[in-house]
Amino acid sequence: MRDDVTDGVAIRRRAATWRWVASVVVAAGLLTGLVVLVLQLGDGESARRVAGVVVLSLLVVVAVAVTWFESRRIARHLNRTIDRLIDTESELRLLLDDLPEAVLSVDGRGTVRGANAKAAELTGRAVTELVGRPFGELVDPARRAEVKTWLDTARTGRLSPPTSFPLPRVGGSSTMVEALADRPRKDGEIVVRLRDITEREERLRALEQARRRFQQAFHSAPTGMALVRLDDSTIVDANRSLAEMLARPEDELVGRSIREITHPDDLRAAAAHRARLELGIADTYLLDQRYLRRDGEFVWARTRVAVTEDDGVAMAITHIEDVTEQRRAAERLQWAATHDDLTGLPNRTELLSRVDELLGRAAVGDVALLFIDLDNFKAVNDSLGHGIGDVLLTAMSVRLRSTVGEHAELARFGGDEFIVVIDGLLGDLESGEPPIDPTAVAEGLREAMRHAVDVEGTELYVTASIGWSINDREGVAAADLLRDADAAMYRAKARGRDCVEAFAPGTHETTVLALRTATELRRGIERGEIVPYFQPIVELTTGHVVGFEALARWLHPERGLLAPDQFLPMAEETGLIGEIGASVLRDALAQFAGWRARDLPFAEAHLSVNVGTRQVVDPSFAELVADVLGQTGIPADSLWLELTETALLADVKASTVALRNLRSLGLHLAVDDFGTGYSSLTYLKRFPVEAIKIDRGFVAGLGLDTEDTTIVEAVVNLGHSFGMAVIAEGLETPLQLSRLRAMGCDRGQGYLFGRPRPASIVEAERRRRVAGSTSPASSP
Repeated sequence: MRDDVTDGVAIRRRAATWRWVASVVVAAGLLTGLVVLVLQLGDGESARRVAGVVVLSLLVVVAVAVTWFESRRIARHLNRTIDRLIDTESELRLLLDDLPEAVLSVDGRGTVRGANAKAAELTGRAVTELVGRPFGELVDPARRAEVKTWLDTARTGRLSPPTSFPLPRVGGSSTMVEALADRPRKDGEIVVRLRDITEREERLRALEQARRRFQQAFHSAPTGMALVRLDDSTIVDANRSLAEMLARPEDELVGRSIREITHPDDLRAAAAHRARLELGIADTYLLDQRYLRRDGEFVWARTRVAVTEDDGVAMAITHIEDVTEQRRAAERLQWAATHDDLTGLPNRTELLSRVDELLGRAAVGDVALLFIDLDNFKAVNDSLGHGIGDVLLTAMSVRLRSTVGEHAELARFGGDEFIVVIDGLLGDLESGEPPIDPTAVAEGLREAMRHAVDVEGTELYVTASIGWSINDREGVAAADLLRDADAAMYRAKARGRDCVEAFAPGTHETTVLALRTATELRRGIERGEIVPYFQPIVELTTGHVVGFEALARWLHPERGLLAPDQFLPMAEETGLIGEIGASVLRDALAQFAGWRARDLPFAEAHLSVNVGTRQVVDPSFAELVADVLGQTGIPADSLWLELTETALLADVKASTVALRNLRSLGLHLAVDDFGTGYSSLTYLKRFPVEAIKIDRGFVAGLGLDTEDTTIVEAVVNLGHSFGMAVIAEGLETPLQLSRLRAMGCDRGQGYLFGRPRPASIVEAERRRRVAGSTSPASSP
């Protein structure tokens, strides 16, 4: 900028010089004309000569005038240019002074040629003191050689990374700065920018100090601690207390998955907590878990997990406190509260609790309760004393325990009464377990108790009256079974004791019905009684039907239309689920092929079919799907297979291989009932699924339950972050639809859009909707 101003001044001087030369030329012209005039006045041709002189003088005057005006124009232009340059230089100086960085211009010899106000502030020197000073003098002597090398490298034009060094200030203090170099000019001059990084360095030192303190506290903590990655559960660090607790070296724990040393049951229990952490719904949780010691024993530990982040990686700070002794003490107290002191058997309270729990998951007709009462036991107590009576009760409990099978559970109800609970009356065709006859079990127990018992050298003979009942209907509670079995036992006593009596109303019919259903189901498959019903899947943004889910129904010739919950659980137990799945897949694809052959507009929608746990890992399932697609001519891209979380995690390795084989056919995969299983979100990225379906249990609470709404929104965001489509199940109200649209949910299905219907009704309904141009979302 200064060079430009200097050049302008030089041009102005040259213009003045030219004006002076023009004036001299004019004067010379006039003088010459006068001389010629004087010399020529004496000749005869004076008039002609005078005219020539006059013409010459006029030319000279014209030249002088032109020169003077041109010089004036140039001078004005130069003055304006110089003024603009001076203004620009001032503005640039102000901009440089306003920069938050120190800026210095250093020439090829390393001398500072210019600096801004920030440079003066950093160094404690005035700008005039900086200009003309070697740049190296501004650097700490111990670092001058290093900085000179850096500056020379930058001056060559090669990439020179930023460097940092202490910058001494006037007065003895120094400032830590980071230096950056711009590209050099042709004359070797380079602009150096200095940033004050003192605060940053202090923060880094404070952070490092905090990390050292954390590490010190971490490794010296009296309780076990581990730092675990959330994405793959790898232990990044473990302290000595944890290593001693698990009898393992620290280096054996680091790099290992914490899942490998956690009890499988506790992994499932913690899955929901981990999901809430990964979804961001919670940032900590507390629960008791068992961890595997090196000797194969499990230790109970109270586990506190808090989420943190390290270099962008989500970490779980896990506090593991050994509570094995506390648990054992609590278990002893719990055992004493739930067991009989004399026989060690579960007591009445524990029995009722266990039976209620069992009935909650058991099929109708699968559980029996036997009520056993010792005959004439009061006479033993009255004649021989309570001590002998206790010995007799203990001997009877041992005999009963050795007689009941693995499917039965024994408890002491009180006094001389015992209870036997049998689970698995229906048997298991897949494993070859035959059905169990409660009467046969009761007769075996009665016969075993008829043998003599030797009590202190005295043989005592005791008989028993036994009554039994079964869960012959839905909603039966433990108290109901107990009441019915007790009534049957009293009828046995009324018959003369030492006999077995079944509770009469409906017992035989229910048992026969349960066993008959399994047989009829196989026949129903062979006869084509299992048919697909179709429920529409709607694009929420447009309201258009984009797919149908095929749902199995049983057209029973005697009992009418049976819903899935009335036969699919039995199909799972008997191993028929694979045949049902194959039947529904064939029939549904065949129906779609028929619709497409008639060019029905809704036939271009995709088809979704549910797949069971056993089907997923069946090596022949992928071949079956390929064959059915080939037979029906339906493109694989039109087929979605829906699998539950439980099915996926039954065998992760086998499921991954099977899903990849299925995906290679060109079809699509979705996770059904998402949020109800025990999966880690980490596995979601591992499986080749393209969509997740939110379970209807969460959708039902939309807009009404804050937690359900939060979970649904989190699942929608999670699915989209993984690049997956999100479908909501169980849509029944406009409020749910509105909330899902606002969350950006992609598709939905439920009674709001249509119930599952047979193909003929679906076809008729869709024809009417197309003919009336009515949106299914607006007129479900």
